[in-house]
Amino acid sequence: MLRSRLAPACCIVLLLCLINIVPVMAIAPGTADSHSLVGSRGPNLLDRAAEAGSAVDLIPEAKGLQAPSWVREGLRVYYRTSSATIENPFAEADDVPKPPVIRVDQVSASAPAVVRTDVIALAPRFSATYSTIFIGDLMIPWDDSSSSGFAGIGEFWINPAALRNVVKQSSSGLSTEPVRLEVGGKAYSALRLDSTQANPTRYLTWIFDASTGLLLYQAQWLELADRRLAHLSVAEFVSMRNMTLPWEGGVTPSWVQQGAKLTYRGSIQTWTPAGGRNIPIPAMLEVEMTSIGRNWSAARVKRVFSSNEEDQAITVYSGTGLLAGGFWVPRANLARLRSGERLDRYDPVTGSSSEVGFVGATPEGVPVVAIFEWGAKYKRAWIYRSTDGVLLYWMDEKLVDPSTGMVQQAEWQLSGQ
Repeated sequence: MLRSRLAPACCIVLLLCLINIVPVMAIAPGTADSHSLVGSRGPNLLDRAAEAGSAVDLIPEAKGLQAPSWVREGLRVYYRTSSATIENPFAEADDVPKPPVIRVDQVSASAPAVVRTDVIALAPRFSATYSTIFIGDLMIPWDDSSSSGFAGIGEFWINPAALRNVVKQSSSGLSTEPVRLEVGGKAYSALRLDSTQANPTRYLTWIFDASTGLLLYQAQWLELADRRLAHLSVAEFVSMRNMTLPWEGGVTPSWVQQGAKLTYRGSIQTWTPAGGRNIPIPAMLEVEMTSIGRNWSAARVKRVFSSNEEDQAITVYSGTGLLAGGFWVPRANLARLRSGERLDRYDPVTGSSSEVGFVGATPEGVPVVAIFEWGAKYKRAWIYRSTDGVLLYWMDEKLVDPSTGMVQQAEWQLSGQ
C-alpha cells in the first residue's frame, strides 16, 4: 500500500514555483505550415504480435531467442516516419507484386515525423519499449505509447540468427532478398522481407541489417475500398544512442503489485495569445497494475472525462530503462540526484534537453524529485515521490497550432494517496 498522503494542490504549487527553471516556450505564429497541426503520423515500427501476419507470426522462432547484444535498457533509437494516401501501384497487377522502396521524404509534402523509442525493460524472453512521436519541423511531442514484445524480436530489432534461418527455410508467406540500403548516412548489407496479407489487402516490407538485426526500413501498403488508392506508411532508421540512467540496476518498487490502483485527476486546457485561456476540461485517469516483472510493470489505463465519456482502456508499460514518464521510477540513487543535474544535455535529433529540476520537499514535507524535459516549443515535467518512486504529478505543455499560436496544457495529479 502507498504510504504518506499529499495534499491535492501541493505538487501544482511546487511546479509553478519551479517552472521558471525551464526556458519559456516562445509562441511564434507563422513558423510552420498554417494549414495543418504541424505534420502527419507514421506507423508502428513492427506490427504487434496480436495482428495476423505480423513479423512475429512470420518468424516464430525469434520468440525463443535472446535479444541481440547491442539491445539493452536505456537504448534510445530514432526513426523518421510518414504516411499518405496515394495512387495504388498494385491495382492493375495480375500477380503478387513486390512493392517499391519508397523513402520517407517521397511519401508526403508534409515534414516527416520522428519516433523516439526507448528500451525500458529487457528480460531473457521479454522486452518493453516506450515511444514518443515528434511532429513537424518544430519537433512537438504529439503522442506517447508503449508496447511489449519478445527479447528475440522487439519493436525495432530481431535476433540475426532468426534472419539467417529465414533465408535457409522457404516460407509461403514470406519472401527474402539480400539488398544494399543507405539510411542515416550509412550503407548496410541488409535482408529484405516481404509479405502479402488479405482481408484487407496489404503489402508489408521490412529491411533489417543482416549482421545486427536492426530494423532499417519498414513499409505498409494498405489497399482502400477504392482499389485505385492505397494508404502508404513508411519508417526509416535515423540513429541510436545509449542513455545514462541515474537508477541503473534498480528494480520495480515493492508497492507495484498486481491489482494496485492509482487515480489521477487533471485537466486539459488550451489558449492563444489573441483569445486568452479557454475553460479547462476536467478528466480523470484510472490506473490498475495488471502484470509485474523485476524491472517492469504493465498497467491498464482508462481516461474518463467530466461528461462521463470514456476513452478505450490502453496498456501502459513502465520500466527501469525509462528516464521519465512512467508511473514509477526505481528508488535506487534517487537520493543522490541534485537540482540542476543534467540527465540528457542535448538530444541531437529532437533538440530537447532533460534535467533534475528540483530535489527536496513539498510544503507538506513530502520528499520529491522533479524531472523536466523541454524543447523549443514544449515543456514537460514529472514529479516522483522519493520514498517509493511513485508518480505524483505530471504536466505536458506544447504548441499545437503554429498559425494561431495555440498552446495546450495537460496536468495530472495523484489523488488520495
